[in-house]
Amino acid sequence: MPKSLIYRPVLIDGLITNHRIGSYARVFNTRNDLELMGVYLWNLSVCAALYPLVSSAEVTLRNAIDAALTGDLGRFWWKKTKLHYKSFVPNTNAPYPVNFLYGNFDTAAGAVIREARVRHNRNRHTPLHHEVVSKTEFSTWEFILDAEFMGNNLIWPKNLGKVFTGPWPSQQASTTLTYLKDLVTTVREFRNRLFHHEPAWKRFGVLNEANALAHLVEKIRKIEELITLISPEKTELLRKNGILQRAYSACTSAEIRRHQHAGVIHKVASMSKLAHVVELAHLNSTMEKICIYGKSKRVFTIS
Repeated sequence: MPKSLIYRPVLIDGLITNHRIGSYARVFNTRNDLELMGVYLWNLSVCAALYPLVSSAEVTLRNAIDAALTGDLGRFWWKKTKLHYKSFVPNTNAPYPVNFLYGNFDTAAGAVIREARVRHNRNRHTPLHHEVVSKTEFSTWEFILDAEFMGNNLIWPKNLGKVFTGPWPSQQASTTLTYLKDLVTTVREFRNRLFHHEPAWKRFGVLNEANALAHLVEKIRKIEELITLISPEKTELLRKNGILQRAYSACTSAEIRRHQHAGVIHKVASMSKLAHVVELAHLNSTMEKICIYGKSKRVFTIS
């Protein structure tokens, strides 16, 4: 049982470190190591629940932009001879956002070549369009939304409605493009925290559990908003398959208590009681623990 584990010195001091876990103790006001480890494991659970949502946002954005620009400019649309920008002047360096974008695609192509050599023993592989796109960093799809690419005979605004088919925040394309870029930046930075094993709840101004939960819910809403702006149908797919609800449900005080082994355990001795707990979990979008006694005590989780 978790209460019988010895958390120090190995588990906390050695394998997690006090420097990392100290912020959990302060923000979540834990009273002992069981509660401290519980909230630490809760953060891992939150990251797991958010992973498919964040991945969906990244892949949906990438594929929507690539499909629209391939239809407009053709395959390998990111080549300098195809992807033009507003402040172009012959024989001068491109501005930072443009150079950054070109560099991202060069890096992605290099990654394709390395993978072909290492995994498939192909030493002279020419990267295909879809291979390069699949190897791009998330930041690629942030910088492609830069205002440098907005103007007459440029990719925006003529392709904006093809990529973002949901309700726009403004009727003005330039305002919408700025809003979208900021939104993608927010999602990308949060995604990086998750993927680099940082506490998902952490940011400046988060001082207690309520702040942490509010911050997480805000980020989920931003991710949901981005996906909806691209494709309301994709959002509906995630909703109907429980991906969105799982993310929101993970970011609750009840889930923290469950991981701290401080939540309610329902004793089930009849089918009617079991049905009641199942209905409770469904109505509240929570995970409920039940305990069944037979030859031995057994604990299950219902979601």
